[in-house]
Order: sequence, then structure tokens, then C-alpha cells
Amino acid sequence: MTNTPLTGGRFDRRGFLKTGAAALAATGLARPALAQSRTIKIGMVMPQTGPLAFFSEHVEFVLNQMQKATGGVLNIDGRQIAYEILLRDSQSNPNRASEVASELILDQEVDLIIAAATPETTVPVSDMCELNGIPCVTNDTPIEPYFFARGGDPDVGFEWTNHYFFSGQQSAGTLLKMFGQIESNKMVGALWPNDGDGNAFAEAYPPLFDSLGYGLSDPGRFDMPLSSYAAAVSQFKADEVELIYGVIPPPEFTTFWNEAAQQKFQPKAVYAGKTVQFPAALEPFGARAEGLVTEVWWAPVYPYASTITGQTAKELADEYEAVSGRQWSMPLGFRHSIFEVIFDGLKRAQDLDDPASIQEAFNTTDLTTVCGPIDFRTGPFPNTCTTPTAGGQWVKGEKYPLDLVICDNLTAPEVEIERQVQPLTY
Repeated sequence: MTNTPLTGGRFDRRGFLKTGAAALAATGLARPALAQSRTIKIGMVMPQTGPLAFFSEHVEFVLNQMQKATGGVLNIDGRQIAYEILLRDSQSNPNRASEVASELILDQEVDLIIAAATPETTVPVSDMCELNGIPCVTNDTPIEPYFFARGGDPDVGFEWTNHYFFSGQQSAGTLLKMFGQIESNKMVGALWPNDGDGNAFAEAYPPLFDSLGYGLSDPGRFDMPLSSYAAAVSQFKADEVELIYGVIPPPEFTTFWNEAAQQKFQPKAVYAGKTVQFPAALEPFGARAEGLVTEVWWAPVYPYASTITGQTAKELADEYEAVSGRQWSMPLGFRHSIFEVIFDGLKRAQDLDDPASIQEAFNTTDLTTVCGPIDFRTGPFPNTCTTPTAGGQWVKGEKYPLDLVICDNLTAPEVEIERQVQPLTY
């Protein structure tokens, strides 16, 4: 009698599937791919509520796009294979992200999981998939926080998880190049919290700043929510900071930016990751949002098209605005492209009943999506890859209150520069 395989005292679904497949093969009932009657189950974890909810504003639109484009089925080797997407809310909480990922794996028995939006989502979900031997594809987290927050070894990597987005080196290079376009004393104020992004930035960036001749004023790690940033603002003023490099979500940036105005702290350039990528998060500031800078992961000017709908980046953004009544923002391209990646992999998998076969297909992805080329063999770490990343600045808009213009293309040379960075005005 075959024992039920276990991992760490838990039911090992991967081992069960392999054992079951072997048993079927022995009886002559095995099929070369997925049985037509079974539906592929895709788990999806996103922060739909909480401070990171801006990252999920495109999810419903993209899910509707997928349904319209595919009818809920994938054409695999001439057969119509149905798929189902099980969406779960992480509530912007890493513990909750881990819980719902576990439920999707153990209770819903999904075949794979996709997730996005900061280390607070992608790290716990990826870890849960790694533990249970379930293929996982994630994006929208800088690669270093994603990898090192999980204890990753660059020489080994992970077996069951794939990730694509910009790297910290790309982001820092782009932002510092934009900082360099304006005249300043090169004194940077850091707003790096006690979380995956903040800790990674605090470890990696000071040596880089020093090597490029930038000074650093760092008030230290802090837990969020933080009721007041007055102490940080006071330190920045005392240190004559003229450039802000932060990574805090919209509620935190609102507190900081309002207290900066109260203390008449007027830096020449400000970057706040997790906030400045979203026009809806910046609109409440009115003219005080004009001039904020950001790395640009994706925009309508990107010269790529979807492998699912055939839409160019601009056509995708235009459709989103027409359907939702909201302005496009960067995560739209990544919400769409993650389905390009997994659908491509599922179509190439040799055996859809074998998680290892699906994982192998993901590992060998070589696909140009609406966000750009995705090839997990290119690194910088095993089963990861970087995507083109430009730099931009928010300016007074025409159709919407704010428009984003491209100011740097250091790591996205195919994206055209539209103007030079201008210092903030007060």
C-alpha cells in the first residue's frame, strides 16, 4: 500500500499528484495532458482593501478582459481547456496573504497561484507556494526585496516561484539620474520603513549613494502607520536635504507631505514609491503633486503589445479609461501581462496534471508582453527577470489633473524621452 506523502506534517499535494499519475500510468489510463473534464484552477492574491488597494484597481477590468478574449477556455493542442480564477484579498496584510494562499492550495487545490503588489503580498504568497510545491508567478515588487526577504540564495534560487519587475539597481539608477538633472546639493532624505522594501533599500542604497557623491539623512526604520513624520521632517531640514527618496503608501505620504508643508520644508525633488505611481493617490494634493518623480514600470508610450488581445500599450490604457472612467496607472500593464505569462506557460506545459511540468514551462518563458520581454532565464536571480523601466515626472494634465512625462530611459532605451526633470515649485 502506498503511503500518503507528507511535507512538514502537511498533505503533500505535489507528491500525491505524482504518485497518482504513476498509478494511472500503471493501469494504462494515463493521458498525455489534462483531462478535458477538469478545469484549471488559478489562485490570485491581491491587496483589494487596505493601504495598498490602489495596486488592485485594475483587477476587475483585466479579469473581464481575459473572459472576453478567451471565453474562459484555453486552446491547448487543439483542445478547449476551461480555467477558473479564484481571487482572494490579502487586505494589504502579509499574514492574511499567507492565509489565503494556504487556503487556495489546501482547500481549493489550485494548480497555480499568481500574486502582485509589494513584498507584503508577493513574499508570503511565494513562500507558501514554495512550501507546498505549487507553481507561482508574481510581479510588481522590486526583485531584491522579493528575493532576499525570502532568504534567497543567488546561487540556488527557488524551485516553485517566478518573478518579474524592475530591480533596485534599475530604480536607483533611474531616480538618481533624474535627481542629477536638477541642480542640488545632492543631499538625500530617506523614508524607509520597517518592511520588506524599506529594509532592502536601507541595506543596498547607502553604499550606492556614497559612491555617486550623494549624502544621506536617514531617520531610521519605522513601523507604519506612523502618526507623525514631524521628527523626520525636522531632521531633513537640519541636514539641508534637497532630495527625498522614500517608499511609503498613500496614507503615509499624505501625513509626511502635509507636515513638510507645515514646517515649510521644500525639497527640490521627491520620490515616494508605493504612492507616486498612482495619479488617484496624488490628485488630492492638487498643484503640490506636480513635479513629483517616479520610476515608470509601464506607460501607454511603451512600444509593446499584448499577446492575448493584440492591443498596444496605448490601446490597453485607452480601453481601461473608457470602461472604468479612471486614469490609467502603471500596475495596469502588469495585471494584464501576468495572464500573458501564465497562459503562455500553460499552453507549453507537457502535462497539466503535473505541477513540475507547469513549473518547467514557466521557467522557460521567452515572451514579449505588453510590459516588455519576459525571460526567467535572464536573472538577476534564478527564475526572475527585469522589465524595462523608465523615469518620469508628474505635470499639470489636460484630460486629467496630472499627466506623466518620460524624463529618463536609462534602462528602457526603446521609450522616448519627452522632457527634462524640473525642480519642484512652491
